Formats: sequence, structure tokens, C-alpha cells
Amino acid sequence: MAYAAVVSLKQTIERLTHPSRSELLLSDSEMKLIHGDLCNLQSFLKAISPSQSRKTVHALETQIKDAVHTFEDLIDSRISDPSLSVSEISEQVLEFRQEISSFTTPLKYEEEFDEEDQQQHIDSFAAIAIVGMVNELIQLLGWLEWNSPSLDIISLVGMAGIGKTTLAKQIYDDSFVADVFGARFFIPIGPKYQLKKILLLALHQAGFHTDKIHHKEVKELADDLCLYLKNKRFLIVLDDVWDTKVWNELKQFLPNDKNGSRIILTTRLVDVALHASSSCGNILRIPFLDDDESWKLLRETIFNTEKYVLDSHLEKIGKKIAKNCEGLPLAIITIGKLLSETEKTVENWTKFAENENSLIIRMDDDTPISRSVSLSYKQLPQHLKAPFLYIGVFPKDYVISISKLIRLWVVEGLVESGNKSFEEVAEEYLDELVSKSVVLVQERSSRSEKMKTCRIHFVFRNLCVNEAHSEKFFHVIRKYVDSFPECINRQRRLCMHNNVVLGFEQVRSWMEESVPCARSLLCYGPKQQYPVVSYFGFRLLKVLDAVSIRFYEFPHQVVELVHLRYLAITYYGEIPSSISRLSNLEVLIIHWHHRVIKPSNSSVYLPVEIWKLHKLKHLECMGFDLTDPSPADDDSFILEKLLTLSGVGTHSCTERVLIRIPNLIKLGIRIESTLDKKFNFLCDFASCYYEFDSFKCIVVDDPGIRSRFVSSPVLNFPANIRKISLSGCGFPWRNIGVIGELPNLEVLKLRWRAFSGAEWEIAGGEGELFPRLKFLLMEDLDVEVWETNSGGHFRRLSRLVIRHCYKLKEIPRGIADSAALEVIEVDDCSSSLANSARGIYMAKHDWVNDHVKIRVRSSWEDNKIKS
Repeated sequence: MAYAAVVSLKQTIERLTHPSRSELLLSDSEMKLIHGDLCNLQSFLKAISPSQSRKTVHALETQIKDAVHTFEDLIDSRISDPSLSVSEISEQVLEFRQEISSFTTPLKYEEEFDEEDQQQHIDSFAAIAIVGMVNELIQLLGWLEWNSPSLDIISLVGMAGIGKTTLAKQIYDDSFVADVFGARFFIPIGPKYQLKKILLLALHQAGFHTDKIHHKEVKELADDLCLYLKNKRFLIVLDDVWDTKVWNELKQFLPNDKNGSRIILTTRLVDVALHASSSCGNILRIPFLDDDESWKLLRETIFNTEKYVLDSHLEKIGKKIAKNCEGLPLAIITIGKLLSETEKTVENWTKFAENENSLIIRMDDDTPISRSVSLSYKQLPQHLKAPFLYIGVFPKDYVISISKLIRLWVVEGLVESGNKSFEEVAEEYLDELVSKSVVLVQERSSRSEKMKTCRIHFVFRNLCVNEAHSEKFFHVIRKYVDSFPECINRQRRLCMHNNVVLGFEQVRSWMEESVPCARSLLCYGPKQQYPVVSYFGFRLLKVLDAVSIRFYEFPHQVVELVHLRYLAITYYGEIPSSISRLSNLEVLIIHWHHRVIKPSNSSVYLPVEIWKLHKLKHLECMGFDLTDPSPADDDSFILEKLLTLSGVGTHSCTERVLIRIPNLIKLGIRIESTLDKKFNFLCDFASCYYEFDSFKCIVVDDPGIRSRFVSSPVLNFPANIRKISLSGCGFPWRNIGVIGELPNLEVLKLRWRAFSGAEWEIAGGEGELFPRLKFLLMEDLDVEVWETNSGGHFRRLSRLVIRHCYKLKEIPRGIADSAALEVIEVDDCSSSLANSARGIYMAKHDWVNDHVKIRVRSSWEDNKIKS
């Protein structure tokens, strides 16, 4: 975590270069010198090879990390407490610069272990009979038999332990394959790729005596291999490839005699797979096992047979254990081996089923699963290690919002900006982590391939939690004993997965003594209905995420935390004006407890001082409104960095307010007060912005409010808005043409009574509507007839989702005119609507457009039909 510490300190120094802050601490020359030293140190850390001795590297990185943290704490302490001597800081600057200069002495290169030995550990699991992957096995065999004579390659890609090697070995050992291919090679590659070793191994498998050819140069060995393969139909398995250079170098030595020779490449890295298969597009992503396959593999591992008669109660627990392995064969086999060695009782198995950490994954453990999973982490570039570990702060099964994760990464100082925004770079980090098979995409955005939510497999999460604790990066507290001083001492972040633990006075005392310089307090335990006494005495805290804790009174300790960049709490009441002291705040989230009912005859405003938080990027204040500041010509009341505003009422959407948020791109409105009478604010909204990303409006279930909107004809949006989500508005369908005319609208989500009325008709004379719409959601609407009388509408629609529209009879046949249409989903609707969707599917296939899919679901019949 030395690299992350250096990046964080660099950003702290950069923030202090602002003229209003520099005179407090250091001269410009001192700032530049320190910044230059940190850049050099950063380059030095980047250059450290993953293959170097972990023990040596870890010792050095610990020294660097401790020195950097100590200096950053000193600087931030001076900001918190101006009484500290500036001369003392200047002395510390000199000592710090001398210390970090001593760190950049080149490391002696020492290899930690042989990666091929590790491969042998992993291959020990390949002896287990293959379970699942039937479709993949059939696809691979079909590809091998394919009558294309040219040399072809297919890449098997997936996370560590998912069965890539097992599948490749199954193919390699298949008797049919052995008969068809005159020469076969199974070559483990590993991260430490050396071309000569690979050529020697291939020639050894071809029957050459290694001792007679070991002296040869690479070119001579390559010529020997090429000559041996000439006119032979060969199969080569390149197992566990980590670098695109492997295929680049090897392919030039492989003859293409047009005899159907094949290459199978296995890798964890999507980029490697895409590169190797770029010319043919043959990429096979290995899936996780389903629940039945997981249980079958677990049972076979425990009992070495399927015929063992198992007690029904024990079988039920066993299936839960298998499910907890999240479909990863290596985890299932490891757990199975552990269970096979213990007494097969309900009590023992229940412990496994209920234990969140039934598998301990550590960097230095010599178990096959630890070595395999750890290797993925070790091979990450320096800039990705801390962001990846950070994902472990969330509890198991926590749905991780991408927008939330990115905000946390940015405020924690884990992201370097360069020529792009911090948020853009953070998105690139996520894409890299997904491509390296360590982060899994849970849900994608409705209008693009961008991620909406993600997760990590439990084996990686266990690694993150254990490695983060060892590195003092963060510590997870689930129970009282986790808060003992020896557990939390000098940790940079505390993650509460059981918020009740904060209620113990002794725990708060230990925190005060053991982690005075903690930078984050993350409370992700179950939401508490009643208040929990909390400790907020961490004077250097940057992140306080405590939405899951309910506050009856505003925690005034918080406004003393001047380094806060992220504040999230659950509280209903007046926000003090002293919140303006949090001048570094970038994210402010204030939720209400779900049982709080807002009075219908009043609006709750944020203090006018909120306009002084000029670094705010994200403001989410459920039930609050922004005060209209005055005088109007006061330029200090402008939130120029605010990008997203949500949870506010219509009083926050007047022109006088919105013009003070010039760079807003996302707006979420919640209407629940009878004072919010009309949608006139939409005109102000449209006049203030031309380009806009996303608008969302929810009207709560109040018929008295809704009835006034039905008669309101005013609908207006920024000309180049890209996403609109509406719920409860009750607009008449005749007004939807205003939305349809928006030239760049890509996503439209119409939920519960967003529009009201029996008929949605798009008349012939309206011109082209929804020209760029890609995604349309219709949910809980009372519409009965949907008609489009002319072609050309919805021509770019790729996904249509209709849920709980019980009265709607059919989908317009004109929808089939969209050449881009890929998916129609119908969920709990009438049978006639389902038949209409199938009719469009059939029409598409009649036009030889077989990429369209429909999904019809019915909760009544509890079935799922796929076509």
C-alpha cells in the first residue's frame, strides 16, 4: 500500500498549492521539492516487478508507507490545529525528504518462487472429473472438428479457479482428439514468461532430449520446433497466459499448413484473450457452476462417488455450503476436501454453512487456492492494488453501486487524474479490474455497456479483508473481539459490519487510543432503527459513511472534522449552518429514516451556508431543498463543481437556484409536499441547461398531489438530455410527444403512473419520434392500447421492458421496424401482450434477424420462457 500512500500525499500537497492554503504550511519551493520527490518515489514503486521477493519488497514498502503516512498526518494535523509550529513542520520536511531519498536504492532482484511449481499445485485439481461446462465442452470439440483448414486459436478466459485448465486438459486428453491430432502439446506459461523455456518444454514433449538442445539459441530452437511440426496436424494448449507477447512471439514459429491445426489458450486476462483471438474472434468465457452443478461437485469431492446415501437434513446443509461457494470449482473442491476430513455431522456442516470465512485466503498461505487467488492480486499493476483491496470494505453479498464506489475511491485519494477527471480515470480502473477477472459485473447500465453494480467473488473478498488488515489499509469489525486494541491499532480505516459494536463505551475508548489518525469510518452493518452512540473523534477523518445509523440529533462532532470529503448520514431535522466549516466536502448524503413522514404543509431547507461548500460534486439530500441565496449577484454562492443533485423537491429547481449550479448533469426530484403544485419548474430546468445527462422525478403516492399534475400541460426538458425517469406524475399520454421529440434521448423509464390514460397513440403526422431511444421501460402503467401508426419511430430501440402493465393488450407492430431491436422482456403482463412479443420475435426471424431475444415471465405460473 506504499504506492497508494504516495498518491494520497501527492494529492494533499497539490491541494495545498492553492494560494489560500499555502501560507499556512510550506513555501512554494518546499511544495515543489516534496512533489518532485513523491513523483520519483511513485515511479520507483511502479517499476517493482511482481516476481521479486515478496519479503524484501514488503519490508521496503512498509517503510515507505509508514514514512508517508506519518508526514501526511503531520501536515493534516497542522491544518486541524494551527497552534502547531510551522518551523517544526519545516524540520520534518527536511527529514522526510532525506528518508524517502534513501528508499529509491535499486532492489536486489530475488525470485520468490517458481511459477511452474504453482501451476503444478493448480493442476492437481484437474484430476477431478469435470462437472458442468457441458456446453463449453461441446463447443470446444465442435471447434476442433470445424472444417476450416487454417491454423486457428481459441481463448478460454475466466477468473482464477474457474476451471480453464481443467477444461483444456479434458480436451487435450480426449481420445478422439488424440486420434485426430498427430502432435499435441500442453505447455504451462505463467506470469514469468521466457520464450526459450517454452520452446524447450515443447521440444521435450515432442521427444527431444533437453540436455542436447539446451545450449541452442531461441532461433535454433524455434527452427527445430517448426521443422518438427511441418505437415503435422497439431494441437497446442498454452495454459495460464499473462502477456500478449506470448502469442505474438510463438505464432511466428508455427507453420500454417492448412491442415486444421489448433491452439487453445487459457488466461485470466480479457485483454490477452482479445489480442490472441483478434483475427478470428474465438473467445470462450468460462461460466460459474450453477447450484446443482456446485452440489454435485461438492458431493463427489467429499464422498468420491455420487451413490453415497446422504441424510436429507445433511444434504440440505450441503447444498447451502455449495451455494456459498458462488459457483467456483476450486473453492468447492477445497471446501469438499476439508469436509471429507471431518466427521459428517449436522453440527460440523452447519458451522461451515454459517461461517462467512470458511476458507481463509492469505497472500503467504501455501494452499493451492491461496496461491492461485493471490497470484491475481500480485500481478495487478501498482495503481490498481489499493482500489481493488478497497472493494473488500463492503460486506458479503453487498450490492456495490459503481457510482458510490467511484466516489469513495476518489475522496480516499486512490485515483490519479492526469488529463482526465478523477471519475473518468476511476471508471478506467474498474474496466481494468473486470478485464483481469478480479471484479465481476453485476448489472450494466440501461443505455450503454457501462457497469451499474459490481461484486467480487468471496475468495477475493477474503483475500482483500486479510491483506488489507495486514497492510493497515482497513480493518473489518463484525463483533466485539474485532475491536480489541491489537486488532485495530494504527489501521487507516475502520469498517463496521455490525454497527451495534460502536455502542460499547470500551470500544469507543479503544478507538480513541489505537486509531487516532483513522481516515475513514465506514458503517455498513444492518440499518438500525434506534440510535447507536458513535465515536467521531477522529480529527483527520476524510470519509464518514454512516447512512445505516439513525441519528435523532445532528452529530455536531462532525463539523469539527475539517478534512471530511465524504459525509453520509441518516437524519431528519435541521442541518446546522456550521456545516460550512467542512470546506473540503465533495460528497454530502443525508437520508431520512424510512418511517419518517414529511409534513405535507412544509418544506425543509438546507442552510444557505451549503452554497459555501464549493468543492461539492454530489449532493443527495432526501426531503430537503436548496435555499434560494440572495443577493442574486453574489458570486460566492455558486456550486460550480456540483455534478449530481438528488432527493430534493421542486423548490430546488427554480431558475435562481439552477443558474448557480452551472455544471449539473444529473438531477433527481422527489415530490411529496402539497406545496409543490405544478411542473412549472421544468421550464426553468430546460432554460438553464442544454446538454444534460439524466433527469429523474418521483411523485409519492398522494392522490391529492397527483390529480393536479394530470391537468398540467407543461412539459419541457433540456434539448440534449439523454435519460429521463418518471414515476407517479400522472401526465396525459398526449404530452409524451414532447419527450419523443428530444433528439438525443437514449433511455426512457416510465414507472407507476408516470403517464396515465387508456391509450398511447403516436399519430401519423407527428414526424419521427424517439429517434435515438435505445431503452424503454414501461412499468405499472394503466395503458390499455399502444399504437404507432407510421414507421420510423423507435428506429434505434434495442431493448424494450414491460412490467406489470396488466391492461396492455399488445406491442405495436411498428416496434419490429427497429433494426437495432435485441431484447423484449415481458414480466407479469397479459397473455395477449406476451403473444404480441412472440409475434414480433417471429417476424424478426422471418427477416433473418435471429439476434432478437424475448423473455416472458409470470409470477403466477412461476415459470420462465425463453425464445
